[in-house]
Amino acid sequence: MARHLFVVDPLGPIDIGKDSSFALMWAAQQRGDEVFSCDTDGLLAKGPRAFATCNQTTVFRKQGEHFANRAPATRPLGDFEVVWMRKDPPFDMQYIAATYVLDLAPPSTRVFSRPASLRSWNEKTAILQFADLAPLSLLTRNIKEILRFQTEVGGSIVLKPLGYSGGNGIVALHPGDLNARSLVEILTRQGKEFILAQTYLPQVRQGDKRVIFVAGVARAGLLRIPPADDLRGNIHIGATTHLCPLTLAEQALCAVLGPRLQAAGHLFVGIDLIGEKLTEINVTSPTGIHEIRDQGGPDLAAELVEAALA
Repeated sequence: MARHLFVVDPLGPIDIGKDSSFALMWAAQQRGDEVFSCDTDGLLAKGPRAFATCNQTTVFRKQGEHFANRAPATRPLGDFEVVWMRKDPPFDMQYIAATYVLDLAPPSTRVFSRPASLRSWNEKTAILQFADLAPLSLLTRNIKEILRFQTEVGGSIVLKPLGYSGGNGIVALHPGDLNARSLVEILTRQGKEFILAQTYLPQVRQGDKRVIFVAGVARAGLLRIPPADDLRGNIHIGATTHLCPLTLAEQALCAVLGPRLQAAGHLFVGIDLIGEKLTEINVTSPTGIHEIRDQGGPDLAAELVEAALA
């Protein structure tokens, strides 16, 4: 019997039919393992040793009554076979500081994803390592460069803040939009913060494809079709989903990406594809495994728990 520590947002508000962390906790519990949970405020380091003030947690498949916690206790991270860093962004200094604590986990404890890789694989900018697989992109905080990029592209672009998840803050700029400069100023905070500008891919209206990797292997694809009144294909804002196979081009892209993900210590990854182009690499808390299972695909939560302990 293994012990799993889940570093997560508070469990009370989650939707157990969509939340991937809940699915992983359930899969570990069904395996007969012990489940513990805490938020990042429970992580601490004393000298070279890392600890978590956490609760032993039991989960239930009944929304609103879906978990029970025992009294909290402080345990060394060495008490756990696996630590799952599942805290949702914002990816800020508090998130980074939590990874510093996780860096101190002993070799006997597996941390997913690897803390150093969480820091270096920003979900928006990691595609720059695979520029030949992705749409043309620009990373800058320079307002003039972003506006020039749109002119050079000769069409629409998408602007993405770097520290958020779930599509928060993503906007499209279309030629002739009189709000363009103002939007760029807002998203860069008057040139103080970097954002990613990316060529707009009109195929997004037919949906973007979330592909889930388990230990470097692409296991399933989920087409997410955005609502008629929104650019984004995120499930929580109302996108419809369909289990779908990967095209040959998408399979080739995944074959390039998979070994790099595994080498970086990313066990559970959700990449986003639009028009067979790589648009994001989600490593912090990707979603989609409920929908894949519910539509006849594999039980990826169970696969992930087994892979974590392999």
